Amino acid sequence: MCVRNIIAALLAVTLSGISANAQNERKVTPVLELGAGLSVESYSASGKCVKGLATEFNFGLDILVDDKWSVMPEIGHNIMLGDAWYALQGYDGMDYDVFSFYNAAVLGRYRLDDGVAVGLGPAIYINEREDTYFIDADPSDPLNKLVKIKPWDFGLRATLTKDYGKHWRLGALANIGLRNMLCQYPEYRVSGNTHLFSFCFTAGFRF
Repeated sequence: MCVRNIIAALLAVTLSGISANAQNERKVTPVLELGAGLSVESYSASGKCVKGLATEFNFGLDILVDDKWSVMPEIGHNIMLGDAWYALQGYDGMDYDVFSFYNAAVLGRYRLDDGVAVGLGPAIYINEREDTYFIDADPSDPLNKLVKIKPWDFGLRATLTKDYGKHWRLGALANIGLRNMLCQYPEYRVSGNTHLFSFCFTAGFRF
């Protein structure tokens, strides 16, 4: 799937939304959203979870269907920094995981009372850069410079938000990766399943 095509399609929807907003009824609300929180890498082979930091930057169009439901296509960028606590303290010789994704999602949103809404929908994540193994303790290790994760992920995005005043939206967001993202190198004892998750608190501006 081409990220450019996704962006072009959403830009087209944006322009049509601006046109619709020029009418008497406001049916499309552009939303810009920033978030930060926790990332989790779940490894089935070892049973461990590597926790780190996550960031979110998303732009979406909240398209009103009726007084309770809306559809919200989004594009954005998210970063996962594994072993963040060690990385921030500057430990030498550690192979930190830094995963950076462009993402696109389509959420179905249901409005509750007092500006609260819940959302859920499919999402795709395109790996922006290849994070490779770096075994500092052994430069001759055959894993060095091999790619850690696959180029794209598919999953679910869930949101809980509350609107404040005319422009502000605060909430929480979860990205739930459904695809095994670990590149398999059984000859080097790298195999099994790895799934990626992130959980962020978000602040948004409604135009």
